[in-house]
Amino acid sequence: MRTLHLSRPVARVHTGTSATPRSSPWEPWAWLVGGLVVFFLVPFVGTDLLGLQPDLYYLCYFTIALGWFAAFVLAHRTELRDLWRLNLAWSLAVGTLAGVAVAAIVFGSAGTDHPDGWRWWFEIGWRGVVYGTVDALTLFVFPAAVAWLLLRGDRRGAARKTAYAALVLLLSLLMSTSYHLGYAEYRDADLRSPLIGTVLADSSAVLTGNPVGALVTHTTAHASAVVHQSEGGPTHMLPPHVTADYPERGDADVAAGLAGLWVLGILGVVLVGARRRRSSTTRSGGR
Repeated sequence: MRTLHLSRPVARVHTGTSATPRSSPWEPWAWLVGGLVVFFLVPFVGTDLLGLQPDLYYLCYFTIALGWFAAFVLAHRTELRDLWRLNLAWSLAVGTLAGVAVAAIVFGSAGTDHPDGWRWWFEIGWRGVVYGTVDALTLFVFPAAVAWLLLRGDRRGAARKTAYAALVLLLSLLMSTSYHLGYAEYRDADLRSPLIGTVLADSSAVLTGNPVGALVTHTTAHASAVVHQSEGGPTHMLPPHVTADYPERGDADVAAGLAGLWVLGILGVVLVGARRRRSSTTRSGGR
C-alpha cells in the first residue's frame, strides 16, 4: 500500500525587493566603467580627432548615448522599474527648482550673439532640448541608476538613503569629469563650472531618490545657454567650443537636415514602442 504525500504550499514572504533574479554585483560596475570610457572617447574622437561640425557631432553623440542608455535600461528593466516611479512628482519639482537656479546663473553672466531666423529656433530645439536631455540621461540618470543597482534598490532607513545620495554624487561626478575631459577646452581649463552643474542636476536624485528631475534641470540649463550664450559664453556650456582653429568638418545645413530626420526617427521609435506596450497590456488584461 502506497502512502500519498501531499505537498504543502510554501508561503512567500515579501521582503520589499524584487523576486526576479538579480544581476551580478559586478555588472553595474562594468556598465559604469564602460560608460566612463565610451563617453570620454565620443567627444575626444568626434571633436579632437575628427573636428566635426558641432551639429553633426551631436548627431553621433546622441545616437551612441541613447543606444547605450537604452541597452542598459533594457538589461535591468525589472530592477529599475521602481526607481522611475519613486517620488516622481517630488523629483520633477526639485528638478524644476534646480533648473530655475541654473537659468538664473546663466542669464546673470555675460551673453553672446545668436543666429537669426530658423537657425536660432533649430538650435533651441537641438542644442537646447535634445542636447540637454541626452546629457542628463548620460551624466546624471545613468549613474544614479547604477547606484540604485549597487544598493539592490534598497533605500530604507537614513543610513541607506545617505549612502545612495553619496554614491549618486560620486558616480555622477566621475561621469561628468570623464565626459568633459573629452573636450579640449576643458582639459586646459577649470572644471568647476560643469561639476557645480552636476551637483545641482543631481539634487533631485539626492533629495528624492529619483533622478528623473535631472532631465528638467539640465534641459533648462541648455535651453538657457542657447538663448543667452549661443557661442559658449565664459563657462562653455555647449561644447565643443568653435574657435578659429577648430576644423568644423561638415556642412551646417546638411547637419540640420539630418538632425530633423533623426528627431522624427526617434519619435517614431518611441511611438511604436508605446503602442506595442499598450497592446501587450491590453492583451494581458483581457486574459
